[in-house]
Amino acid sequence: MEAHILKSLNFEMGNPNVTTFLKRFVAIASENRKTSNLQFEYLCNYLADLSLLDYECIKFLPSVVAASVIFLAKFIIRPRVHPWTLSLYESLGYQSDDLEECVTILHDLYLSRRAASLKAVRDKYKQNKFKCVANLPSLPELPALYFEEVHG
Repeated sequence: MEAHILKSLNFEMGNPNVTTFLKRFVAIASENRKTSNLQFEYLCNYLADLSLLDYECIKFLPSVVAASVIFLAKFIIRPRVHPWTLSLYESLGYQSDDLEECVTILHDLYLSRRAASLKAVRDKYKQNKFKCVANLPSLPELPALYFEEVHG
């Protein structure tokens, strides 16, 4: 009986982590695109990997970290476009101001302003097969207006 239950669960019995939510959130964030955006997906995976190795991220729910990863990846790729849309708010259930602290920590991780010792992860995502997402430039600060509650 135990084997049957485990098989029906695909042996997935652990607690959800950022990756559990990220798969779904990336699909939602990419919904309006006709083709998959590998750069966006790799950047999200890179930011998620950084979060898993930083002690400060433990205090956030995995879904908050995953939503923050989506926010920051969209910001890094298109910094002049507000990264949090009404569609993302409605689908994920978080206001942009709910994510501010986590996004700021992730941004600092991305810019190596904290946890600079994560060399193996950074080197992995500097490779061509991951679209060199660890090398993408990012503005040093996140505009405060991106965290104002607008979907009220």
